[in-house]
Amino acid sequence: MKQLTDCKWREFNFVEIFDIQKGFYNKKPPCFEEGNIPFIGASDSNNGVTGFTDYHTIEANSKIGYGKNEPIERKIFKGNAICVTNNGSVGYAYYQVADFTCTHDVNPLYLLDRELTRHIAMFLIACIEKQRVCFTYARKWRPKRMVSSKIMLPVNADNQPDWDFMEAYMRQQEKQILQA
Repeated sequence: MKQLTDCKWREFNFVEIFDIQKGFYNKKPPCFEEGNIPFIGASDSNNGVTGFTDYHTIEANSKIGYGKNEPIERKIFKGNAICVTNNGSVGYAYYQVADFTCTHDVNPLYLLDRELTRHIAMFLIACIEKQRVCFTYARKWRPKRMVSSKIMLPVNADNQPDWDFMEAYMRQQEKQILQA
Protein backbone atom coordinates (compact mmCIF):
# COMPACT_ATOMS: atom_id res chain seq x y z
CA MET A 1 0.00 0.00 0.00
CA LYS A 2 1.27 3.43 -0.98
CA GLN A 3 2.07 5.69 2.00
CA LEU A 4 1.44 9.41 2.48
CA THR A 5 5.06 10.20 1.71
CA ASP A 6 4.82 8.32 -1.60
CA CYS A 7 2.04 10.59 -2.86
CA LYS A 8 2.22 13.69 -4.93
CA TRP A 9 0.27 16.44 -3.16
CA ARG A 10 -1.38 19.57 -4.53
CA GLU A 11 -3.08 22.57 -3.04
CA PHE A 12 -6.79 23.05 -3.85
CA ASN A 13 -9.16 25.86 -3.03
CA PHE A 14 -11.92 24.71 -0.70
CA VAL A 15 -14.49 25.73 -3.34
CA GLU A 16 -12.88 23.28 -5.82
CA ILE A 17 -13.58 20.41 -3.42
CA PHE A 18 -16.57 21.42 -1.30
CA ASP A 19 -20.01 22.95 -1.47
CA ILE A 20 -19.64 25.19 1.59
CA GLN A 21 -22.93 25.75 3.41
CA LYS A 22 -23.74 28.23 6.14
CA GLY A 23 -25.10 26.80 9.35
CA PHE A 24 -28.47 28.14 10.43
CA TYR A 25 -28.45 31.20 12.67
CA ASN A 26 -30.66 29.81 15.35
CA LYS A 27 -30.97 29.49 19.05
CA LYS A 28 -30.20 25.97 20.18
CA PRO A 29 -33.55 24.18 20.23
CA PRO A 30 -34.58 22.33 23.38
CA CYS A 31 -32.75 19.01 23.53
CA PHE A 32 -33.78 15.84 25.32
CA GLU A 33 -32.80 12.18 25.65
CA GLU A 34 -35.47 10.95 23.22
CA GLY A 35 -34.34 13.31 20.45
CA ASN A 36 -33.21 11.73 17.20
CA ILE A 37 -31.71 14.72 15.33
CA PRO A 38 -28.26 15.84 16.47
CA PHE A 39 -27.65 19.52 17.15
CA ILE A 40 -24.10 20.38 16.06
CA GLY A 41 -22.47 23.29 17.88
CA ALA A 42 -19.08 24.97 18.08
CA SER A 43 -17.61 22.18 20.16
CA ASP A 44 -14.22 20.51 20.22
CA SER A 45 -15.61 17.17 21.35
CA ASN A 46 -18.44 14.63 21.05
CA ASN A 47 -18.35 14.77 17.24
CA GLY A 48 -19.69 18.32 17.56
CA VAL A 49 -22.98 17.04 19.01
CA THR A 50 -24.17 19.21 21.89
CA GLY A 51 -27.59 17.59 22.19
CA PHE A 52 -30.42 15.79 20.41
CA THR A 53 -33.78 17.19 19.45
CA ASP A 54 -36.60 16.23 17.07
CA TYR A 55 -38.22 17.49 13.89
CA HIS A 56 -41.23 19.13 15.56
CA THR A 57 -39.10 20.95 18.13
CA ILE A 58 -36.81 22.29 15.40
CA GLU A 59 -39.81 23.33 13.32
CA ALA A 60 -41.43 25.16 16.26
CA ASN A 61 -38.27 26.86 17.51
CA SER A 62 -37.29 30.21 16.01
CA LYS A 63 -34.00 32.04 15.70
CA ILE A 64 -34.42 33.71 19.07
CA GLY A 65 -36.63 31.07 20.66
CA TYR A 66 -39.94 32.78 19.95
CA GLY A 67 -41.64 34.87 17.26
CA LYS A 68 -41.22 34.72 13.47
CA ASN A 69 -39.94 31.38 12.30
CA GLU A 70 -37.97 30.15 9.28
CA PRO A 71 -38.93 27.19 7.06
CA ILE A 72 -37.77 23.82 8.41
CA GLU A 73 -35.81 23.23 5.17
CA ARG A 74 -33.37 25.98 6.23
CA LYS A 75 -32.82 24.39 9.64
CA ILE A 76 -32.12 20.75 8.82
CA PHE A 77 -29.06 19.72 6.83
CA LYS A 78 -28.58 16.47 4.95
CA GLY A 79 -26.23 13.98 6.48
CA ASN A 80 -23.09 12.69 4.83
CA ALA A 81 -21.40 16.00 5.51
CA ILE A 82 -18.29 17.28 7.21
CA CYS A 83 -19.11 19.97 9.77
CA VAL A 84 -16.37 22.48 10.57
CA THR A 85 -16.61 24.79 13.57
CA ASN A 86 -16.01 28.38 12.56
CA ASN A 87 -16.31 30.06 15.98
CA GLY A 88 -15.37 29.14 19.53
CA SER A 89 -13.45 25.89 19.02
CA VAL A 90 -12.49 27.00 15.51
CA GLY A 91 -11.29 24.46 12.97
CA TYR A 92 -12.55 21.22 14.47
CA ALA A 93 -14.18 19.00 11.86
CA TYR A 94 -16.61 16.11 12.24
CA TYR A 95 -18.30 13.65 9.92
CA GLN A 96 -22.08 13.67 10.23
CA VAL A 97 -23.66 10.59 8.68
CA ALA A 98 -27.28 11.44 9.62
CA ASP A 99 -29.38 14.54 8.97
CA PHE A 100 -28.67 17.22 11.57
CA THR A 101 -29.37 20.78 12.62
CA CYS A 102 -26.61 23.17 13.58
CA THR A 103 -25.73 26.63 14.69
CA HIS A 104 -24.27 29.30 12.42
CA ASP A 105 -20.98 28.56 14.20
CA VAL A 106 -20.69 25.47 11.99
CA ASN A 107 -20.02 25.21 8.24
CA PRO A 108 -21.49 22.03 6.71
CA LEU A 109 -19.33 20.86 3.78
CA TYR A 110 -20.43 18.53 0.99
CA LEU A 111 -18.16 17.08 -1.68
CA LEU A 112 -18.83 18.59 -5.09
CA ASP A 113 -18.16 15.75 -7.52
CA ARG A 114 -18.21 12.59 -5.45
CA GLU A 115 -20.20 10.78 -2.82
CA LEU A 116 -18.57 11.29 0.56
CA THR A 117 -17.70 8.05 2.32
CA ARG A 118 -16.79 7.72 5.98
CA HIS A 119 -13.18 6.88 5.09
CA ILE A 120 -12.75 9.79 2.70
CA ALA A 121 -14.35 12.05 5.32
CA MET A 122 -11.82 10.91 7.92
CA PHE A 123 -8.95 11.68 5.56
CA LEU A 124 -10.35 15.12 4.69
CA ILE A 125 -10.99 15.93 8.34
CA ALA A 126 -7.30 15.37 9.13
CA CYS A 127 -6.38 17.73 6.28
CA ILE A 128 -8.96 20.36 7.29
CA GLU A 129 -7.88 20.33 10.93
CA LYS A 130 -4.30 21.14 9.90
CA GLN A 131 -5.66 24.67 9.28
CA ARG A 132 -6.87 25.10 12.86
CA VAL A 133 -3.68 26.98 13.74
CA CYS A 134 -4.70 29.77 11.33
CA PHE A 135 -7.92 30.56 13.18
CA THR A 136 -8.91 31.49 16.71
CA TYR A 137 -11.97 32.70 18.55
CA ALA A 138 -11.18 36.23 17.35
CA ARG A 139 -10.39 35.09 13.78
CA LYS A 140 -13.44 33.10 12.78
CA TRP A 141 -13.52 30.66 9.83
CA ARG A 142 -16.93 31.69 8.51
CA PRO A 143 -17.97 30.58 4.98
CA LYS A 144 -16.91 33.96 3.59
CA ARG A 145 -13.33 33.29 4.71
CA MET A 146 -13.49 29.56 3.99
CA VAL A 147 -14.09 30.10 0.26
CA SER A 148 -10.57 31.50 -0.01
CA SER A 149 -9.02 28.75 2.15
CA LYS A 150 -6.82 26.06 0.69
CA ILE A 151 -6.38 22.36 1.40
CA MET A 152 -3.51 20.03 0.51
CA LEU A 153 -4.60 16.68 -0.93
CA PRO A 154 -2.88 13.72 -2.58
CA VAL A 155 -3.42 13.67 -6.33
CA ASN A 156 -3.67 11.01 -9.01
CA ALA A 157 -1.98 10.93 -12.43
CA ASP A 158 -4.50 13.52 -13.69
CA ASN A 159 -3.46 15.92 -10.89
CA GLN A 160 -6.93 15.59 -9.33
CA PRO A 161 -7.73 14.48 -5.77
CA ASP A 162 -6.84 10.81 -5.40
CA TRP A 163 -10.08 9.71 -3.74
CA ASP A 164 -9.25 6.02 -4.19
CA PHE A 165 -5.99 6.43 -2.30
CA MET A 166 -7.67 8.41 0.50
CA GLU A 167 -10.32 5.70 0.88
CA ALA A 168 -7.80 2.84 0.83
CA TYR A 169 -5.38 4.59 3.17
CA MET A 170 -8.03 5.24 5.82
CA ARG A 171 -9.35 1.69 5.54
CA GLN A 172 -5.81 0.45 6.15
CA GLN A 173 -5.39 2.75 9.15
CA GLU A 174 -8.71 1.63 10.61
CA LYS A 175 -7.78 -2.03 10.13
CA GLN A 176 -4.45 -1.53 11.91
CA ILE A 177 -6.14 0.19 14.85
CA LEU A 178 -8.80 -2.49 15.16
CA GLN A 179 -6.19 -5.27 15.07
CA ALA A 180 -4.03 -3.63 17.76
